[in-house]
Amino acid sequence: MRLVEASLPNGQSRIDPDKFPAHTGHTLITLRHAAFRLAVTPLPGSQPQDHFKPLNIPGACDGLPLLAALGRMVGNVSVTEWEAEFALGRIVNLDQLAVAATQIVRAGERYQHLFPNITEPAVNGAVELLHEDDALIVINKPAPLPMHAGGRFYRNTLQHILNTVYQPQTPYPAHRLDANTTGLVLVARSRLFAAHLQAQFAQGKVTKTYLVRVPGPLPADDFFCDAPISAESGKRCSRTIDFENGLAARTEFHVLQRFADGTNLIEVKPLTGRTNQIRVHLWQLGLPVCGDALYLPGHQLGRTQTLAVGEPPLCLHAGHIKFIHPQTLTPVEFTAPLPAWARAEG
Repeated sequence: MRLVEASLPNGQSRIDPDKFPAHTGHTLITLRHAAFRLAVTPLPGSQPQDHFKPLNIPGACDGLPLLAALGRMVGNVSVTEWEAEFALGRIVNLDQLAVAATQIVRAGERYQHLFPNITEPAVNGAVELLHEDDALIVINKPAPLPMHAGGRFYRNTLQHILNTVYQPQTPYPAHRLDANTTGLVLVARSRLFAAHLQAQFAQGKVTKTYLVRVPGPLPADDFFCDAPISAESGKRCSRTIDFENGLAARTEFHVLQRFADGTNLIEVKPLTGRTNQIRVHLWQLGLPVCGDALYLPGHQLGRTQTLAVGEPPLCLHAGHIKFIHPQTLTPVEFTAPLPAWARAEG
């Protein structure tokens, strides 16, 4: 069998499994894995490139000078910093032409913030395909790997990798995992299938089970946390417990194994889907996840969200998921391979 290839934007070749209508499931996954390896060799963000972050003017900023609008829209950047960006010509319109800080803006207008010659931090590109059919792609996500563009990452993301492998299709992840979290991600092959999956997540009809490793001692073999979690992010995009205005949340924990080093392997079932829910609830209980660079012991916050390649891993893994298939409408479930930290003691 000859591999069929298609041209990639960076001049590489892309193995195209869709050219083989009679392929078996095993052959398809083998071909896709070859395509994934091509898509991340080298990592897409490893070469310097200009990036443009969108700046969309909201209704509350209608009629303001652009400088004042940006000051309202992006609270963690000072006016002095914005003035420096204007002076360098890095605030541009959609034609990539520099605009003045004094320009009066209207709601709905779109501008861009230019970040020139950016080389992105390295990520783990070892994406593993577990299942694929006409409606659904099931991925075992490695870490660290952000799912979407943001912060320091533009192309070194799962979305960019999926777009490369499946072009001209645009796959649609139906939910998200943090950059440092490994495990199962459901990806739809159309907007219709994505909407079906996302509705199940929103309605609490998806059963998710995670594995986590935490320090001891533990309060019991089975315990839970139902503290409400803040709706808005804080420093370094963190979330906190907010008993007055927080969103309802509940996470259940069951101890699977107690290790000789004093850490514990726990099965986790989040019954709601708040941002950073498992990590924040364990942090609240005084049991921060092993390897967490943000939610530190003593209820302290770290200085970064995303770990660097080669650092000790965040011991949080999306291990099992059960839901209704968006095309066949039958119950299906998938289990991801165990990470090394969940198999080995010490």
